[in-house]
Amino acid sequence: MGTPISLGNVFGVHLRIDITVFLVAAMFVVNGLGSNGLSGVLDEVTFVILLFLSIYLHEMGHAAGARVFGISTLDVTLTFFGGYARLGRPTRGTVEEVVVSFAGPAANLAIGGGLYWWLGSDQSGVVSDHSWRILWRLADANLALGIFNLLPGYPLDGGHIARAVLTNFIKRNRARVIVGYIGAGIGLLLVALGLQSGGLGFTVFLGILLIISAAQEIQAAKSSRF
Repeated sequence: MGTPISLGNVFGVHLRIDITVFLVAAMFVVNGLGSNGLSGVLDEVTFVILLFLSIYLHEMGHAAGARVFGISTLDVTLTFFGGYARLGRPTRGTVEEVVVSFAGPAANLAIGGGLYWWLGSDQSGVVSDHSWRILWRLADANLALGIFNLLPGYPLDGGHIARAVLTNFIKRNRARVIVGYIGAGIGLLLVALGLQSGGLGFTVFLGILLIISAAQEIQAAKSSRF
């Protein structure tokens, strides 16, 4: 991670952007420049802004879920990996952890579903075909974000949900190890898919970050005495 840039309070929550976000933006801009020149760059910049807005709303979903249980949100930071919300205290018990973890992907699924519905209605005629395609792409991205984050591997939200449920049946550290290995497996799959599709792109870097985070969780769980 780089040094976060503070953007102040947005909807009552302090928002920060890690400088690594610009790496993601650069990848999209280069892709747009190579395919459609300046027009492609403008399209990619527009899409990236909307994408990170969706990621911010994902984190605000976590914040809203936490608020149900009286948990404050200290800040939200957007990063190369996506983002994270720092809560005033850890979740307690299965219900709190499941609700707070699920609220993030639920926000993306709601955005994607809402966009699909609107773009398929007569009301979408007010936007140009060009803008329609960008918004449809954004709907696809939100659907993918929602589903991907629900996969049962650490550090994904689905991993937190799986860990919370497994803790009811086995020791928490064992549950942490299980979802850690699942997360590492998901990371390896992403790396393989990324390399197969053409080299060191965003998918490969995302897979590597997943593997590193999962490996750290596994090591922490194995070394913990509690």
